[in-house]
Amino acid sequence: MAHARGTALVLAGLLFVAAAPGFAGGTIPDNRVTITDATVSPTAPAAGAPTTIDATVRLSAGSSSAATLERVEVVDENGDRLGTATDLGSLSPGETLSVPVTVTFQERGTREVTVRATVSDDDGERTTVSRPLSIAVESGAPQIETDVDGLVEGVDSAAAVTLSNPTTAPLRDITVAFVDVDGERTRRTVPTLAAGAVQTLNFSLDPQSDGVRDLTAEVTYTTAVGSRATETVTRSVSVEPLREDVGVRVGRATTDQQPAGGDVGGVGGIAGALGGGSTLQSSDGDDAGQRGGPASVTVTNFGNAAIEDVVLVPRLPNGSVATDVGRTAVADSIAPGSSAGVTVDLSAVDSSALRFTATYEIDGERGETTQRYDLERPTGAVSVTGLSLSIEDERLQLSGNLGNVGDGEVSGVVIGVGEGSYAAPAYPGRDQFLGTVGPSEFAPFELTARVDTANVTSVPIEIRYTTAGERRTTTVEVAAPVSDDGSDGGVLTGNAVTAIAVGVWLLVTAPLVAFSSGRYR
Repeated sequence: MAHARGTALVLAGLLFVAAAPGFAGGTIPDNRVTITDATVSPTAPAAGAPTTIDATVRLSAGSSSAATLERVEVVDENGDRLGTATDLGSLSPGETLSVPVTVTFQERGTREVTVRATVSDDDGERTTVSRPLSIAVESGAPQIETDVDGLVEGVDSAAAVTLSNPTTAPLRDITVAFVDVDGERTRRTVPTLAAGAVQTLNFSLDPQSDGVRDLTAEVTYTTAVGSRATETVTRSVSVEPLREDVGVRVGRATTDQQPAGGDVGGVGGIAGALGGGSTLQSSDGDDAGQRGGPASVTVTNFGNAAIEDVVLVPRLPNGSVATDVGRTAVADSIAPGSSAGVTVDLSAVDSSALRFTATYEIDGERGETTQRYDLERPTGAVSVTGLSLSIEDERLQLSGNLGNVGDGEVSGVVIGVGEGSYAAPAYPGRDQFLGTVGPSEFAPFELTARVDTANVTSVPIEIRYTTAGERRTTTVEVAAPVSDDGSDGGVLTGNAVTAIAVGVWLLVTAPLVAFSSGRYR
């Protein structure tokens, strides 16, 4: 009997416990609801930009009834709520639901957060489960790169700032400003910089002192959540003292160059100026030209600051402007290390020389540099002297000297026997290359000709040479020698040679001297 009463008490207790809240058929034990996963998007979130945490909530298949997913929230290590999603619907036993929660981290660094999900059963009983999550937050500010090399004291120098947005949201109302430095452009703005975008801004800075100094750029912007923030970049830069160095080169223009006013220099024009300094200001004979030919003028900036409003002014030897040529604009600006040029027509100039002055502006002041240009080049003139002739078996042997009686060199000299009615060049001395003969110098030669001794009266000698950039040809008729009895053969000597030499001098030297005298009068 006592045993029966004990059994009845145990059964009654079990029924009481079974009827108690939380143990009814609708209760949801804690281990029946879980957060199976939590992912972060983007995988590398940035401070100030929205970050989405996807929480996956699952109701165990062993649960006896459905459950309502009331909310999913993310809290920080202090328990402060960062983001919440509510009114999420119900979960059947064995069902999974992914819930996105949007949060924003204001500072970079590693953040320890907790994802919590709260569910309730049909009787209103709630169960909350948690899952910890560690998130590495990167900076939400734009990345800043500065290019401030090559600053020059007292003049506006180019500088640049490159902005890039590493976040997944646009940055707005961006202002970039250099502080504590003058210049035409020290402040720039960007309305919007899209996610992942890169933009370069150009500045013009005018530091007032040279030497090493700190240069600071401030970038102020609005984050994706609407807050204003400022990033600062400071660099140590070297400011050079102003170095003004402008060179002018003048030379004869080639046929493919443009008329006056055309740009024939540009950046490529500096190819012949490597080595620096005013080496373009050459005044040797190669830069002189003949009267009336076009001249090519190149202005090169060897300094470290741009020159502006470059104008070419041709002047006569007395200093007055050559109005027949006039002023010519060369370039609005020539950057350091660059060149610009023009071709000038000198056909109307009645002067033996000009001075080309390039005027320009630098650091708010006008500057100039000048190069002389001779319009006539020294010219050589040829003369045949010391001539000796002999005939044997219808072969004429000629020897003598070719002299240069001009004041310029002759080059590429070739002397030879020409084709005549009764004379022709013959082996082995048909012609001879003499090369270059300087002023007041001479070169010996020997020639061979085949002649008709019965009829020949003279033999043509042809001289080809270059002087003052011009290829010329001169022909000299040399009287043919005859023997005393009138037959072929014989050697000229004594009075006969003298008479022939005088004739050659009259045929060759006298006209050239007259030509040279008239040319240089």
